[in-house]
Amino acid sequence: MYVMGVDVGGSKTHCVIADENGISIAEGFGRAGNYQVCGVETASDSMCTAVEAALQAAGASLEDIAYAVFGISGADEPEDFEVLTPMVRKIMGDTPFQIVHDAWIGLRTGTEDYVGVVSICGTGAGHAGRNSAGQMLTLRNLDYITGNYGGGAEITKKAMHYAFRSEEGTWKKSRLEEAVPHVFGVENMTQVCAVLRHNEMTKQQKYQLPIIVFALAREGDTVAGEIISGLGYEEGKYAAAVIRRLGMCDEKVPAVLIGSIFQTNEPILIDAYMKAVHEDAPGAYAVVPEDAPVTGAVKLALDHVRGMQQPVVIGGSRLN
Repeated sequence: MYVMGVDVGGSKTHCVIADENGISIAEGFGRAGNYQVCGVETASDSMCTAVEAALQAAGASLEDIAYAVFGISGADEPEDFEVLTPMVRKIMGDTPFQIVHDAWIGLRTGTEDYVGVVSICGTGAGHAGRNSAGQMLTLRNLDYITGNYGGGAEITKKAMHYAFRSEEGTWKKSRLEEAVPHVFGVENMTQVCAVLRHNEMTKQQKYQLPIIVFALAREGDTVAGEIISGLGYEEGKYAAAVIRRLGMCDEKVPAVLIGSIFQTNEPILIDAYMKAVHEDAPGAYAVVPEDAPVTGAVKLALDHVRGMQQPVVIGGSRLN
């Protein structure tokens, strides 16, 4: 018997096929799969590519898969599932599957009892939680206008903002003023401005900027440090709200941190996050899983096969 777990993120898609003991047999990869960002066609192609690659590597077919769980970035509201369900069904055929928000596979990756709060901070950000009574809460996790904030994209915007302000003298001086031009292959912020007036930032430039901010923060740059710690504190406030609404403030609740930004394990970020969480839940503690998030999808698939899985809320900002 095999199960399948699929982590469909904002930057890549990762599929793992495992045996009944949860041991990985094969894996496959695809491109970005958040249809809200990359579109339906690209998302579908990414998932199909990852699934087919894993099946080929395992020497298996869909008929060999007892159950599959897809943890998908962008699976936020009921209307998202109306788009995603037929998309995944077309890929999986008659093989039974479940679609969940990728926060849930993150929580399952970092916990054995599937209880705690999970915060994602990668390309974007998201937060969810489950208490010991089985109540589950997911925030809307949509965009800034609907209350969401965080991720590498926010670091990129702030890096640019404060580099320009440093150069113009409207805020504190920062080495971002010197570092950002190198990302664009120019000598100063005036030339960066000229580049931006005629071209959008490339994906590579957007990727490099958060790395620079983290490096400068570690070296003591005040502004870079404030960008990172500010992001951490904001993400902690979301997690604290989930803990509070689930009635776990007096518990030693794990805060599972996933996504490329949290995977840096940077103390400036994590300490600020936990400072915000501890304002509501003093006993909470951080968990940065060593296993990839797709591990949680595999675990949830096994939970289902073993009759252990609880239903997941697919709506935004609601308890089940």
